[in-house]
Amino acid sequence: MSKESLVLKNPRGWFAAGTEVQKAMNLLTDGAFKLFVYLCLNARRDTGRLEGSLTQLAANVKKRQHTVRLYLREMEKAGVCRFQFHHSPLGHGFVEVAEEFWPYQKSVQEPPADGCSEFVAEIRKMLQARACVNTSASTADEILAREWFDSRISLERIEQAILTGCIRKYVSWRNNQTRTLIGSLQYFAPVLQEVLQTKADPEYWGYLRYRLVRMENGWKQTYGETSEKEDRVSQDLI
Repeated sequence: MSKESLVLKNPRGWFAAGTEVQKAMNLLTDGAFKLFVYLCLNARRDTGRLEGSLTQLAANVKKRQHTVRLYLREMEKAGVCRFQFHHSPLGHGFVEVAEEFWPYQKSVQEPPADGCSEFVAEIRKMLQARACVNTSASTADEILAREWFDSRISLERIEQAILTGCIRKYVSWRNNQTRTLIGSLQYFAPVLQEVLQTKADPEYWGYLRYRLVRMENGWKQTYGETSEKEDRVSQDLI
């Protein structure tokens, strides 16, 4: 009895699909998984890395650039890949499939991170420092923070927006409005647009920091930490 052998009809344009691909399929939405398969077919097998522009990648998978970026962020959040693209859609960038999800042995050392994770972490610290903000970070918050990173908005400007937004929240509480916490980074988005259009003196922002600390201390003395945490049940999702 002769042994049967498997022969590829086309030795090009294929990849090894095993447990790594199965894990990705179980984690990702259909659109993100299709992008993952495209990366498996086209990335360098010794690195799991595909280089080019976001415009080029979107055209190749026949999706809008915004949609592709959302898929990439979903994949990155799931630990499937990491990516970096220049603010300009035509700028050079890369996507790299993580070792755990890449079916081949990588042979080169991974390059250093792009700084986006550190940027997001700094924004999270700013929010956690404020008593009027719910400190739990959502996926929507992380996506917005990454958009600010891509737009090259400085952490200094974001801090100024958080200062301004928190002071306004305390003023509204003092005027007997509902004492609900700020529950989303999106709350500060319109404030950030205002801040980006102003050229206030650095001393002004120093005064705002001083004023905010006094308002927070006064609020804590009046309502206490216990009351503050109870209010988290009814978050302000503006």
